[in-house]
Amino acid sequence: MLNLIAATHAEAEPIISALKLKKIPALLNCYQNENVHLVIAGIGKCNTATACGWLAEKTAQSSGKSAMGKSSAWLNFGIAGHKSAELGSLMVAHKVTDLATRKVWYPHRLFPSILSSDLTTVDQPQANYLSDQLHDMEASAFVESARHFSHAELVQSVKVVSDNEEQPHSNISTKLATQLINKNKERIVECMEHLQTLAQSIAPLDDHVSDTILENWHFSVSQTVELKRLLQRYSVIYSPMTDIPIDLQNQQSSKAALSWLRSAVDSKYS
Repeated sequence: MLNLIAATHAEAEPIISALKLKKIPALLNCYQNENVHLVIAGIGKCNTATACGWLAEKTAQSSGKSAMGKSSAWLNFGIAGHKSAELGSLMVAHKVTDLATRKVWYPHRLFPSILSSDLTTVDQPQANYLSDQLHDMEASAFVESARHFSHAELVQSVKVVSDNEEQPHSNISTKLATQLINKNKERIVECMEHLQTLAQSIAPLDDHVSDTILENWHFSVSQTVELKRLLQRYSVIYSPMTDIPIDLQNQQSSKAALSWLRSAVDSKYS
């Protein structure tokens, strides 16, 4: 299942049309087809976080799995400001910062054909543009919330530049927002399809592999949780581990084994 979050109907409309989504009776403004749920959350972090929680529960009900089952892909799309980038530029966030809390997240780079950028989420539209980066009013809440319900690799945010220093935020209209998303809808849909493929490729962890690793070294409860999380991330990025790599077998402790797995996962994006 692919879960989509957009702030406004103007931003969502081109994707609703492209995917032939149908509005459903629901507490929130939701559209769907067989494989996709899209919620128009409203502007701001609180609305976004609420939409993520609600959508996670809906997805769980549809699939018969726990909301924490981590089997769905999540994408936040919409418009964002940028100090200097050309209007209509499509960018994917590789670093998301919440200006108010200073929390930072690092989405993994899954779309190499799309220009990537830092993104800062603000509580109010910025009159003075930040340095060379995107800024919006939803992404930090989206990333923080959606990661509770999916693997970090499957939580992404793509934005279309809607304003800059030469054409400020005050010039944005609903018509412009729709036009900018429509201009980029094919590439946004490609991102969605890629995320869906990744989500569908995730297989259950091979108990033989995890059990063998747990037998090789002593793992605390918290280390066991991290081990299984890293093995699942490994399966998302590469393919499910069916045999333990020699380099991993050669590690001397649980701490070293976890460090090896972290490095294997993180090196994919370095």
